[in-house]
Amino acid sequence: MITNINYNHLYYFWQVSKHGSIASASKVLHLTPQTVSAQITSLEQRLGKALFIREGRGLRLTEFGQITQQYADDMFAIAEEWLETTQGDLDHISRTLRVGISDALPKSLVSKWLSPFIDNERITNLHCIDGQQAELLAQMSIHKLDLVLADKPLDSTLPFKAFCHELGKSQLGFFGNRASLDALKESYPNSLADVPVILPAKSSPMTSAIKYWLEQQSIEISIAGHVDDSALMKALGQQGFGLFAAPLLVSKEIERHYDVSLIGSIDNVYQHYYAFTPDRLIKDSIYSEFVKYAQHIHI
Repeated sequence: MITNINYNHLYYFWQVSKHGSIASASKVLHLTPQTVSAQITSLEQRLGKALFIREGRGLRLTEFGQITQQYADDMFAIAEEWLETTQGDLDHISRTLRVGISDALPKSLVSKWLSPFIDNERITNLHCIDGQQAELLAQMSIHKLDLVLADKPLDSTLPFKAFCHELGKSQLGFFGNRASLDALKESYPNSLADVPVILPAKSSPMTSAIKYWLEQQSIEISIAGHVDDSALMKALGQQGFGLFAAPLLVSKEIERHYDVSLIGSIDNVYQHYYAFTPDRLIKDSIYSEFVKYAQHIHI
């Protein structure tokens, strides 16, 4: 078993792996290149494996070096996060919750999920960030986010650890502005034929499921566009750009906020909801309480 690793040496390795050369890293570290090189050699000897391979004047990480870099990324990101707590009020920082929210999620539903955090004495600062699921998970991997809410399950090929909590699901329906509502409702779903429809992103599970349902109904629609952001998709639908699919779970809020109406449900097509946390937060009671509350909304 390897013990007594010199973490200064590991930090020097990490800086070289980030900057691509000993010369560049030595400037950041304010050390001579000879010192940095000697420390990394000492670390390699201690580990019994090479971390770099020389290629011309540069360095390339070995396979073991790549693995070591991933662990070092996590270790020093946590260290930097900890050091940030020394820069201000500790009680305030410890009660900050940073939440990443996928663009695909209906914000009215997200607001319901997060409502217990608003007046929670353990949370004094709720920081929410919108974005693509992959980008948000990447931010969580370097400890910039504590919680990510999304509509797709965790990709097992991701190069970092996270825990997936299934929050629930909602059946989908088609919504549209009131211009031609009666005609569309009367012969639904056949009335969808050749009607412009705004779909989520091409990679979205919702899009695949909707297209499959349409094929089963032998209905061919006119795709007005693919929109990643659920709020933008609804706004375009409100302006008559096309019909759009949205969760029936928040149909009343959608109809009221966007002045649209439900035309009809999409049988056996659902949007699923997930919450992701880093491994280190799985047992934190506030996350367990959040998951139970969010799951209850779907009952």
